[in-house]
Amino acid sequence: MRILWAVMADRLSTTRQSGFSLVELMVVLALLGMASVAVMLTLPTQGDSASGEATRFAARAAALRDRAVVDGRPMGLWVTASGYGFEMRVDGAWQPIVDRTLARADWAAGTAASVNGAAQGRLRFDRTGLPDAPLRVDLTNGAAQSSATITAAGEVEVR
Repeated sequence: MRILWAVMADRLSTTRQSGFSLVELMVVLALLGMASVAVMLTLPTQGDSASGEATRFAARAAALRDRAVVDGRPMGLWVTASGYGFEMRVDGAWQPIVDRTLARADWAAGTAASVNGAAQGRLRFDRTGLPDAPLRVDLTNGAAQSSATITAAGEVEVR
């Protein structure tokens, strides 16, 4: 009996801490976000509707934001009436991103775009995923209208 108490007391006296650090959890969440965006980009399109274009743009903008956090470097996007593209900061200069998921894209035929009420706009994500200013892209294709918004907190929404 005395040995049993000694073993139990020994187990109680040694405390083990286990779990994940905040950095590990953030990396996992960023990777899950990028994986979900990759899945969204491979889904069939919703035709050439304004809603489909806004959803594709929003998914790619969210992927850019996540990449800025994971890579730890500023990333940017530009939007014009004809399309949009992505860039990253390399050696003090902005360089276009040429990989498949974040390559330059044109709006679908018949889609008109307005950026914060203007013909074009630009947004930069810092390495924490926060934009330098909010951005709203309004898309119209025939009678269909939709918009994609990037808030000051970096949230990407489609309406």
